[in-house]
Amino acid sequence: MPLYVGIMSGTSLDGIDVALINIQHNTPIVLICAHTVPFEPALRESLTALMQPDSVHSVAKIGTVQQALTCAFAQAVNTLLQEHNITPDSIKAIGCHGQTIWHAPDALIPFSIQLNNAALLAALTQIDVIDDFRANDLAHDGQGAPLVPPFHQALFMPYPTNVARRVVINIGGIANVTILPTSPTGITRGFDTGPGNTLLDSWSELNTGHAIDIDGRWGSDGTCNTILLNKLLADPYFALSAPKSTGREYFNLQWLKQQLANYQTLIPALSPQDVQATLVELTSVSIAQAIARHLASPEHGERSDHEQQLGQANQHKCEWIICGGGVHNAALLQQLQSLCSDQ
Repeated sequence: MPLYVGIMSGTSLDGIDVALINIQHNTPIVLICAHTVPFEPALRESLTALMQPDSVHSVAKIGTVQQALTCAFAQAVNTLLQEHNITPDSIKAIGCHGQTIWHAPDALIPFSIQLNNAALLAALTQIDVIDDFRANDLAHDGQGAPLVPPFHQALFMPYPTNVARRVVINIGGIANVTILPTSPTGITRGFDTGPGNTLLDSWSELNTGHAIDIDGRWGSDGTCNTILLNKLLADPYFALSAPKSTGREYFNLQWLKQQLANYQTLIPALSPQDVQATLVELTSVSIAQAIARHLASPEHGERSDHEQQLGQANQHKCEWIICGGGVHNAALLQQLQSLCSDQ
């Protein structure tokens, strides 16, 4: 039984996810065990600092943070295996793409920088490591992100015959969607829609001292400002066609503060909770609009015979699977449900 360990550290910077899985060709993926290890505050602060636009850091600083992060990766893996009495020699490989600190797929020569010392991780765990997942795609005119669509394809294909289409919405720091094909020979497509939790978390931390808005309760006491929402949605990124990808180097607290400053004469005095409620709408509306725009695009093509038949039979048009940290924000889920039910 081939066992693999996957390590995930995303744009939310909430922790290190480690999963032990069994993967075999043409068989379902089996999750054996998993856990999440929160980042130590000092490491989280250092990583956040490296992601800020116009920030300047020495090579020594970047190297030091990378080594500390790699040690945290290794400790998270070793702890999981020890807790379940699994020896390193029973693991075929670790997959770890590292922590993205800068993603620039639209640069003159595209690049994406992740922190991870694969050799050190292999030495500390005594397991072979596979890393640097993005570079080859970027070198061949791809975006290098998101990485999750192939996994969604393996996990959620094929789907029931009474479902016309299946779309997976992953709400991490950045939100991305996977649009699964209607036939086994179709093409799976995925792209980043824009901010997921990153602006919500940053605004919450700035105003409440809490790294997240727990269950979305704080923001739910605010009121969305449609003027601000429309101004935020006017950002050029949202109008881009897929494939596209983005990150915290673009959508961040500095971006939000600049937007608020640009339109302060048009917007009445807003409470911090009103801004938070507007950011909930920004995430949900940008996701729904991106999916609708992509499905209606000429590049995507007409609806399949399968979709049309189900539509004529008055069946569900689409099945939505929502994952990522955003599932814990009740206000966000409610708004998404309202927007997606019409598609």
